[in-house]
Amino acid sequence: MKFFLNILPAVCFYLTYKFSGGDLIYATAAILISSIISFLGCLFLYKKITRFQIIFILLLVVFAVPTIVIKDPDIIKWKVSVVNTFFALAILVCQYGFKKNIVDTVFDARLPLPQKLITKFTWVIVSYFIACAFLNYIIAFKLPSFTGFDFKQAEDIWVNYKTWGNGLFNFVFMIFLFCWGSNQLSAEQKTELQKVFEKISEQNMGINLSSKVSGDGENENDASGKPAGEVSSDGDRRL
Repeated sequence: MKFFLNILPAVCFYLTYKFSGGDLIYATAAILISSIISFLGCLFLYKKITRFQIIFILLLVVFAVPTIVIKDPDIIKWKVSVVNTFFALAILVCQYGFKKNIVDTVFDARLPLPQKLITKFTWVIVSYFIACAFLNYIIAFKLPSFTGFDFKQAEDIWVNYKTWGNGLFNFVFMIFLFCWGSNQLSAEQKTELQKVFEKISEQNMGINLSSKVSGDGENENDASGKPAGEVSSDGDRRL
């Protein structure tokens, strides 16, 4: 149910854009209303809202309301770039200003990593967010001059990217982080890292991302006879 609530805004945005003849103002209104419904649905069903969900809905309101009131679709196009830049700066401020990592601050989940690896994580994630911000800017505003597409074709491409591409990139990037980080940890640290990814993916996406990465069935036992998700005593559990 949580997964459905999480994808509801994207689906409503995309379908409204397509069935309204490509009207981005209507699509923006649809994603705003459906996001509020999704937010309230999570609050009602699960009695808990994460900091990430609060930040997301607030940033959406900041960009969606002016888009609808002024009827300027460029405002909502800036959202992805501004939000990614915001998170990149927030990570740096948390890490070097307040000596906290962004995962602990936003998701209330402590990373079980050595400080040296956390520093590497920080710069990899910051670089990724900056790259995503730049990519969105290019697709949203510079595509016609680079490719020869007209404005409407470029806007269609941006809607597809914003709806599906951006989320897909984030999903792949989280898998990369999990695999890269787990390869540098002990068996015990891998288990703790898996729990963190399980918590984040379950709370904010409604899916168990780490179990998909590890390739285990949800209710299957591993070769040692232990339930999936446990680490055997010799530490040979594959993540």
